[in-house]
Amino acid sequence: MLVGIICSAVAGAFISVQAAVNAKMNVYLGAWATTVLVFIVGFIGSLVPLALFGGNIRGVFDISPIYALGGLLGVGVVFCVMRSIQMLGPTLSVSIILVSQLIWALGVDLFGAFGMPRLSLSPGQIIGLMILLLGVIVFKQAQAAAIEHQATEQATSQ
Repeated sequence: MLVGIICSAVAGAFISVQAAVNAKMNVYLGAWATTVLVFIVGFIGSLVPLALFGGNIRGVFDISPIYALGGLLGVGVVFCVMRSIQMLGPTLSVSIILVSQLIWALGVDLFGAFGMPRLSLSPGQIIGLMILLLGVIVFKQAQAAAIEHQATEQATSQ
């Protein structure tokens, strides 16, 4: 369990840093060129651990084609995260992304989608989700107030 928690925390860090880096690359390359570059570098980077630790690459012919959607969804993830950060900023984007991820992950658990074990929904999960949604709303309002305050200070100092 501890390894799972550590991997989740590292993934969260990687996603946030990758999103900011990709958004900056997008300024210079454009959205689709950045997405392609991210996946080319990721593909090359994936070959190293595959060579070192192995894997059943031939098993690709044994899986359902529906699982190939993971790669297409990855393109959507990179593109949408990059665009949302440009439009909303990193913290608000990541907050909304986290809520969306939790809602979709809950759906996967509830319906046992993609062969995952089917889990039931508890009142605590609903309350937790509502608190998270409320947190994003409060965060957005506080962010808007801070931006307005900063703009007012800059205007009066000139």
